[in-house]
Order: sequence, then structure tokens, then C-alpha cells
Amino acid sequence: MIDRQLKRIAGDQFLPRVLKNVTQLISGNAAALLLGVVTMGILARSLGPTGLGLIVLIESYGKLINQLIKLESWQSFIRYGAIALEGGDTPRFLRLVKFGTALDVGGSLVAAAICIAFAGLAGQIFGWTDEAVMMARLYSIALIFGVGSIPLGILRIFDKFATIAWLDPVAAVFRLIFVAIAAAMEAPLMAYLLILIVVQVGQRLVLAMISYRTLRANQFTGFLRQPLRSVARENPGMWPMILSSNATILLRKSTQEVDVLAVGAFMGPASAGIYQIARKLGYALTKAGGTLQQVSFPHLARLWARGEVEKFKKLVMQIEVMTLAGALACSLSLVIFAEPLILLIAGPQYLGATLPLIVHSIATLILLCGSALRPALANMGLQMKVLGIVAASAAAFYATLAITIPNLGIVGASIAHLVANAITLPAIAVLYSRGLRADNRTRIATAPDGPADQGPG
Repeated sequence: MIDRQLKRIAGDQFLPRVLKNVTQLISGNAAALLLGVVTMGILARSLGPTGLGLIVLIESYGKLINQLIKLESWQSFIRYGAIALEGGDTPRFLRLVKFGTALDVGGSLVAAAICIAFAGLAGQIFGWTDEAVMMARLYSIALIFGVGSIPLGILRIFDKFATIAWLDPVAAVFRLIFVAIAAAMEAPLMAYLLILIVVQVGQRLVLAMISYRTLRANQFTGFLRQPLRSVARENPGMWPMILSSNATILLRKSTQEVDVLAVGAFMGPASAGIYQIARKLGYALTKAGGTLQQVSFPHLARLWARGEVEKFKKLVMQIEVMTLAGALACSLSLVIFAEPLILLIAGPQYLGATLPLIVHSIATLILLCGSALRPALANMGLQMKVLGIVAASAAAFYATLAITIPNLGIVGASIAHLVANAITLPAIAVLYSRGLRADNRTRIATAPDGPADQGPG
């Protein structure tokens, strides 16, 4: 089957555009990943497991609050924005831009306020010093400038993936330079946190400026003057999609922050620092899967909006085949070279991350097999059903986490990810198959000439 699909990919007329965008983003992500690994190695050796663990816990605390509070709207923006662009409805598109921007800004301010308010409680849970609590409150600055959902959506819908591709590597270069200087100067822990905040804020500001310049370049101006009263009415199903997609993202992404927080709460910051090495290396490959979802989402949105279901299914299959081939090679390499890789990057005091890294690599392989199914299901309007699947897998994750960490240590957090991903993949594959069959039956039933005229589905 894979051989047949690869031959189809070679002769496909639609895929080159997607592959070009994927190549650009993956090139940028690969450069950022390499620089990030070097930066993490410097942090690990300079701060030791306890110092690294404290930085990781503070960052995860802020990110978890951000995920709980902010409503990510880029998926709904792309889906309904593609419909508006296909119909030539400029005012409707501009209203979507204003609506998403308002959600971004409002959510960032609320998340920052909550980060400040609950830092003391977090300090009690994790046994932080007064200085660490102050550092957690300081991290709220990064949340205030966390406006990124709509800017990314704008660049993706206008096919500006080359622009997106260079942002992460440039930010990674600055982060590496500043961290290396701090390490050479034997700077205090606060300096490293400030570096992470400054680089993150700078990256977000540049992203926002570029995205809104892209709007002007495409003759989409004056979105702030657009009224918002009619947004929900002219985009039916938008709010359910936003809420369900955010609940799905929250359940999925919260597991990527709660795991390190649970390790820190049960076992202390040093164990959290060791686990961070396994987590970062094990899930490094998810950037590739995320890239495929980012690139494929706007293309799938346009195909589904046009009713070109056969092309839609073909693109999903092609992306899944490419992902499987790459994920198998990369995950196998991590499993084989886990121990020497940890020694090279972080040093012998982090060798406790070896087994968690192996388990994480397998979990990542399962996660990546479904990179095209998730955006496909969102464009098919099946977000609520996806939410049910993610809720079930998240429940399994938390139950496994509660059992395995006290009994098995930090590898228990990696096992929890493996269990959750093993539940999610087959469930979304079945949902996708059933969704296509249901759509095909609907098209047949509503065709003008009855079953004989089945349309593109």
C-alpha cells in the first residue's frame, strides 16, 4: 500500500505546493530544533538538574494557565476565512480577523493576571522559595505578549509558510547566544528566565507585525473598523468549533505540561529537570507532525469548502504515508541511541532520562501517525466527536500518571503518554472513515438526479 501511495505522490499535480510548504517549515524547524538542543545542553550543564527543573516548572506553570484560559481561534479562522475568500466576501473575512484578534488579546491579559494571582499557591504545591514565586509572577510578561493564534492563521491562509519557517530559527539563535553568554558569566537563575521571556516576547511581536503587513499586502485593510455583531450569524457553527477545538487542544496540550508538573510535585525539581531532557528529545519529532497539520489545514479547508472530496481524501492519505515513513526512521534512531545522545547533550547526571526517552520515542511514533487526520476531522465538522476521543485518552493519561509516577518514577510520565496516544490513534482513524461514509451518503441523497449523480464524493 505504501509503495502504491508513493508512486501516486510522485505523479500528483496538487501535492507539490504542500510539499514545498512542508519543506520550508521542516527546514526551519530542523534548524531551530538543532539550536534548541544545544541550548538545552548548555542549560542542563550550567544549572544542573535542580536549576533546570525549577525553570521548567515555572515555564510549565505559565503555559498551563495560558492553555486553560486562552481561546485559540486559528483553526476556525482558517476554515471560515477560506469560505469567505472563496466567496470573495472581504468584509466577512476582515470581521473574522478582528474577532480572532480580540480573542487573542483578551485571553493573553486574563492569563497573565491569573498567573500572577496563583503563583503563591503554586509555590506551596511545589515547595518554591519566595524568589521562585517572584520568578513565576515575572513569567506573566511572556503571557501578556502571547498573541499568536490569529497572526499564524493569517500567514497560513495566505500561504506564507516560508515567512513562518525562519521565525523559530532566528529566535533560537538569539536564545542560544544569550544562554551561552549567561553560562560563561555564571549568571544567576533569574537571568536565564529573563532570557526565555525576552526572546519569546520578541518573537511574538515580530510575528504579529509580519502577519498584519501580509494583510495590507493582499489589500485587506481596516479590519478594526469592522463591526463584530454579525460574526457569529454569518459563520454558523463557529463558536461550537472554537470551543470544541480549544477543549481538544487543552486536553491534549495540558498533558504536555501536567506531566512535568506532576513529576516536580511528587519527586522534586531535580527529577523534573531529568524528565525534561527525555520529554524534549522524545517529543522533538512532534514539530514535524505539527508542521504537516499547519500546512495541510488551509489546503484541506479549501478542498472541503469546494466539495472536492476525492482530492481531500487523496491529500490526507499522502500526508499520512509521508509521516509514517519519517516517524519510523526518527523514532527508531532515538530508541537505539538514547543513552549516548543524553550523554552527549546533557551529561552523565541526566542518564536517568534514558528509559523515559525510549518510551517517549514510541509514544511520539503513535502520535505522528494521525498528523493529517486531525485537521481533516476539524474541516469535516467533527470536532465535537474528536473532543470525546481526546477526553477519553486524557482521562486514561491522568489515571496512568497517578498510578505510575509514585510507583515507577519519572518513566511513569512517559508511559502515561504512550497509553493516551495508543487510545487516540485508532479512534480518530475510525471516526474519519465513518465521517467520509456519512458525507458520501448525504451527497448521494441530496444530488439532483438521485443516486446516479454522486458528485465528487
